[in-house]
Amino acid sequence: MEKIFDSVRELDKRAEVTFNLKNGVLMEQAARSMAERIRNFLFSRRLSLQNMQRNAGQKNTRESSLSQIKSPLVQVICGSGDNGGDGFALARMLVDFCTVRVVSVKEPKSPLCKLQQDRLSLLGIPITDVLQEHCDVLVDAVFGTGIRGSLDSEMSALIERMNAVQGYKIACDIPSGLNEFGIPSPVAFRADETCTMGALKTALYADAAKDYTGAIYVCNLGLPRRCYEGETGTFLLSVEDMKLPHRSVQNTHKMSYGHGLFFCGEKTGACMLAASAALHFGIGLVTVFGEPVSAAPFDFMYTLQLPENFSAAMVGSGLGRNSDTQARALGFLSQELVRERPLILDADILHNTKLPTLLSLFKAPILTPHPKEFQSLLANSGLGQFSVVEIQERRFEHLRLFCSAFPNTVTVLKGAYPLIGCGSRVFVNPLGTNALAKAGTGDVLSGLITALAAQGYPPLEAALTGSLAHAEAAKLLHTADYGLTASTLVETVGRLGRYE
Repeated sequence: MEKIFDSVRELDKRAEVTFNLKNGVLMEQAARSMAERIRNFLFSRRLSLQNMQRNAGQKNTRESSLSQIKSPLVQVICGSGDNGGDGFALARMLVDFCTVRVVSVKEPKSPLCKLQQDRLSLLGIPITDVLQEHCDVLVDAVFGTGIRGSLDSEMSALIERMNAVQGYKIACDIPSGLNEFGIPSPVAFRADETCTMGALKTALYADAAKDYTGAIYVCNLGLPRRCYEGETGTFLLSVEDMKLPHRSVQNTHKMSYGHGLFFCGEKTGACMLAASAALHFGIGLVTVFGEPVSAAPFDFMYTLQLPENFSAAMVGSGLGRNSDTQARALGFLSQELVRERPLILDADILHNTKLPTLLSLFKAPILTPHPKEFQSLLANSGLGQFSVVEIQERRFEHLRLFCSAFPNTVTVLKGAYPLIGCGSRVFVNPLGTNALAKAGTGDVLSGLITALAAQGYPPLEAALTGSLAHAEAAKLLHTADYGLTASTLVETVGRLGRYE
């Protein structure tokens, strides 16, 4: 997994001092890395077109193709700070294999920006203030991480014009208009990809940023990342971090794979979805704590008595806010046998004012709130009264606040980028998709995590793999982005291992 940082300024300073990379060396390396990405993009597109057009038997080499990449137009929009300096340096490195149009939106202010503009001028490359409506590649090098406060009307209008340009759009470091928390101010550049400098930044993984960054790549600064990057408590997950519950032993039985206990409340369908997800994700036995409903699935056991041999329990999916049901759930949670087992808490139970006082009593609690439920958790824990908007604008900050107060609790904060927090560490799941914005998918997630916890996964590992599997299954569903249902998601989860 990759490291993520709130800011890279300290990393830059350390690289300059330790490795003597001063006087804009890092900027030169960043521009070179971006230039290589653009060159490869143009080459790949040209090659694709030639493959469609050429006759059988004709050969095409990289060299011959590159010789033809003279006509593509790359527009580089440069601001007045160091991000603009990146843009001027990039333009200088692109002139050998494409047509470059440099648009300067303001006079350079930073020393490095002035230096890079002067270097570009020595090549005779004209600098204009007119943006063309069509190009092959448009590079945003206006603000990067240098934005403070809200954009004025002039800059907002500029970014809107950039967004309207026909062409492949690349943001340099971070899309202009996103602030240090990844929030549009009030507009932002909509990139097809973002080439961030040196290391990943938390601002790129704000929920609001997902509609603006496109694919995210790290530009090499001339140092191995292990040398450039320092210590951090924030990490980016990948599909390789997903540890599916494969079965390798043949001489086995159902109890070898755990027994999940699901507390059934008012909305029985949600509980059934969670239980079904668990059954499709490797668990050996599912028991629903409650009376069977009409047309109850035959795959589950049903009980009104607390079994002694369950290995993990889930409370919350479909629980409801009724006071009697909530009291029954609290009574269930107060039992010592329940407290000693891994416990997954979701949905309505997270609103209960008494829950925070119980968390320290549980052996291995895992919480799966969406922002509204997380708002209740923060308030009921005495950590602050925050609006959902405030929480979304500072997701990392608020999750760390909660995890510091409950260091033994694993918290999965749902969103466009699900965040998994435990103690001082936060993990980002980048695999999420808008197809999961559908009723019941959260219940599926809690069921997956319960299945893994019942099978002996440590709480954090259960949360990480459950979140990744949830998102990966949604991506593998062959439906329109609006066509996913919770039940089809459950079925796909059960086939994930076949795609490895």
